Amino acid sequence: MSDDQLLEIMAYADGELAANRKVGVEQLLSSNPSAAVLHRELAGIRTLARSHEPTGQIADTREFYWSQIQRRIAAEESAANHKSPARSSPLNWLRWLVPALGVAAVALIAVFQPRPVAAVIAGSEASAMTFTSDSDGVTIRWIN
Repeated sequence: MSDDQLLEIMAYADGELAANRKVGVEQLLSSNPSAAVLHRELAGIRTLARSHEPTGQIADTREFYWSQIQRRIAAEESAANHKSPARSSPLNWLRWLVPALGVAAVALIAVFQPRPVAAVIAGSEASAMTFTSDSDGVTIRWIN
């Protein structure tokens, strides 16, 4: 028996097989004894599972549960309406301190950033010597 045939027998036993495929599965069950045995076992397992399925009984009525739900909703709404304003936390100032420290750090970096060499030369009396080697393709500048 192929896997497709096994799946069709399982679907037939569960009552989930399409109407156009039922005739083919019924012919297979009548002609193949192992398929018929599999179908009987699956049908027996289904009946056994259905007959031993636990059923729950609730002692209280539906209205009782709904009244509890409505009571809880009303209590939550009244608690939300009567909520006192939140007190400030002792660490609430950290909320402002951390960004302020970040801005201060950026400002310090901008102020104390080393100036480029060209700005140093332009602002002071410096001498420069240049050596160029065409054979090596190198230029060296000595700034004093």
